[in-house]
Parts: sequence; structure tokens; C-alpha cells
Amino acid sequence: MADRVDPAARVYAKALHEAAGEAGRVQEADRDLKALVAALGESPVVLRALVNPALPREGKRRILVGLLQGADPLARNAVLVLAEHGRLSLLVDLQVAYADLAADDDQILPVEVTTAVALEQKELDALQERISTAVGRRAEVTATVDPALIGGLVLRARNVLVDASVKRRLEELRRALIHTPLPVGSEA
Repeated sequence: MADRVDPAARVYAKALHEAAGEAGRVQEADRDLKALVAALGESPVVLRALVNPALPREGKRRILVGLLQGADPLARNAVLVLAEHGRLSLLVDLQVAYADLAADDDQILPVEVTTAVALEQKELDALQERISTAVGRRAEVTATVDPALIGGLVLRARNVLVDASVKRRLEELRRALIHTPLPVGSEA
């Protein structure tokens, strides 16, 4: 999430957000950045070409112009600025930071929930409703499964992590047993 975003990407995201806000195109830029990142994730060949230092910037620019055909001009220009300055490695962080700024505009709180088993849709809806009520914003819950948690759940929203997993509780118990001095000899 956004707490792991490169600070330089935040600067680019803020500049883009301000320009898109003035133009009334915040959601369009958000949609197009997400689409670009998704497209690059599905095309490892193109991604490798864009991060290849041997490929000249003009070649990278041509690839990006092709990928961003029909995209919002502000989003396209922001990505091209990254390419011109050799900062394409910030693209995913830019998209994440920008999505957070756009969500703020809409009073949306993105929340990641990780559980040991998949949650049913009604459980996700109930969790989303409880979080929304608690924070006074509409929660947008993304669920993932990690069997290593054993049970419980882990919530991550912005810079807040709530770990109510069995794995964490067992780890705390293990640490307590290791660090608790045991009585020796006649003290027992």
C-alpha cells in the first residue's frame, strides 16, 4: 500500500493529482494509470524493455505512447515525464500514491484484509460495513488468502496494521517463553 511508496513517486503523484483536480479529470487519470500498470504486469516482455538501460529513452517513449494511446493526456504526460527523467522504476509507486489521493477525494479508505481461508462475500460485505462505520469513510476492501496465518486476520489501511492472526499470537507466545527467565534450583 501507500506506506511503502517511494517519496519521489509521491511528488509526481501529487503534481499529477493537482493538475487533474484543476482539470476535473482525477478519476480518468486514476483509471488510465491503473490500466497501464495492469497492462505492464501482463506483458513481461514490454516491461523488460522499459526497464532495460540499453534501450534509449526515445525507444521507451515510443513504447509508452503506443500503450497510452487514448489515455487521459495528463496521465500520459506524467508517465512520459518519468520516462524522460529515467524514473520509470517509480511508475507502480506513482500509480499507488495517485490512487490514494484519488480515493481521498472520494472519501474512500482502501483496506487490505488477509485471512487464512477465503472469506465469503457476505463476510466481506459485513467487514466492509463495520470498517466504514468505524472510520466514517467508505471502505474498499481487498481480500487475500495466506494459509500461514493459521486463523484470524490481518488488516492494513494506510499506515495502520492490525494483526489479529493466530500466527502472530503464537509468535508472541514463543517470544515470551524464550525471554522469560525461569527459576533455577531452589527458586522453583
